[in-house]
Amino acid sequence: MTKKAPLVMIPGPTPVAEPVRQAMAVQTYGHNYSGFVEIYRECLSGLKTIFQADHMVVIGGSGTLAMEMTLINTVKAGQDLLVVSHGAFGDRFAAIAKVLGINADVLSCPPGSRVPLAEIEKALASKRYAAMTLTHVDTSTGVLAQAKEVGELAKKYDVLYILDGVCASAGVPEPMKDYGIDVIVTTCQKAFGTPPGLTMIAFNEKAAARRDELGTVPGYYTDWKNWMPIMENPSLYISTPPVNHIVALNEAVKLILAEGLEARYARHERIGRSFRAGLAALGLETVTEKEALAPTLSVVKYPPNVDDAAFRAKVEENGVFIAGALGPLKGKAFRVGHMGIIGMDEIAITLTAIERALTALGVQVTPGAAVGAAWQEWDSVRAAQGCACCCCGE
Repeated sequence: MTKKAPLVMIPGPTPVAEPVRQAMAVQTYGHNYSGFVEIYRECLSGLKTIFQADHMVVIGGSGTLAMEMTLINTVKAGQDLLVVSHGAFGDRFAAIAKVLGINADVLSCPPGSRVPLAEIEKALASKRYAAMTLTHVDTSTGVLAQAKEVGELAKKYDVLYILDGVCASAGVPEPMKDYGIDVIVTTCQKAFGTPPGLTMIAFNEKAAARRDELGTVPGYYTDWKNWMPIMENPSLYISTPPVNHIVALNEAVKLILAEGLEARYARHERIGRSFRAGLAALGLETVTEKEALAPTLSVVKYPPNVDDAAFRAKVEENGVFIAGALGPLKGKAFRVGHMGIIGMDEIAITLTAIERALTALGVQVTPGAAVGAAWQEWDSVRAAQGCACCCCGE
């Protein structure tokens, strides 16, 4: 018998909707074929709508490439960068800056908490920074940053504001003009729900002007100025684009816009609350402080004497694949993604697998309590809103 692949419930890659999978499977077009050029244009236009962006760059790569590419195009070697870090992926900005010869001052905090806004303002008032970075949702700690409030500080101190949207984009609001964001770095395999393989950068005129100010930058593939003409006219050439990935992303963007951004963000909030209600019914707690919980994933503490590898193996035996924790949380917590096309069916399957794994490892739980609590939370929101609409997936 062929072994069935487990349900993927990690913080990316996430499950792929059937229309997106079918789009990925189309015959590979020539990159300058007129039909593909129009698809590329449509994709870029849709992304500009999602982010309120003046410019988009979508090319082959990853979220990490988007981070590196953005620093190359906005900060010179020897300049100062403020990194607001809520975990491993905030720290990654500092590591990239070091390689590029940029001086990074890092504001950090205990795992699961937020850097206080007062601390960020104090740093901005103390030095003239070329730019600042903030991870909207840190995939290692599940912390949702205060992106809008930080944007207000960036405007007050006139600092270029770079937001890492990798684990937030398309699941959490990121309106650039409304929040004062100058650059969003992101990728496709999380809340966008397409196979991994794309670097995505949204930026405004202020960031484009910064690139012009820098003159020559230490990169060719990573130079925005080489890509901006192609993004305006995708029939032009600098490097062969990942054609099928862009076709798939365009389909995902169309699905997102058809759902409606506000409805989509509300659905992610509701799914996150429902999943965590189920966790609470099992006696499990998140690493993340309540006020900082992200809608797109949960980082969950282990009960005493539960071995990380043994637990995740048992969960997988029950048909679900979840992720271990990173950095100082490694072995102390597990991570579950609930973004993109994840709905209550997947949440119920995941909570059941977690319950059965805990039982197998000797942790006493009430059978069925997690799924019941999750559905109760889901239905309570529906009842409170008098809702029977597309935002609920019903």
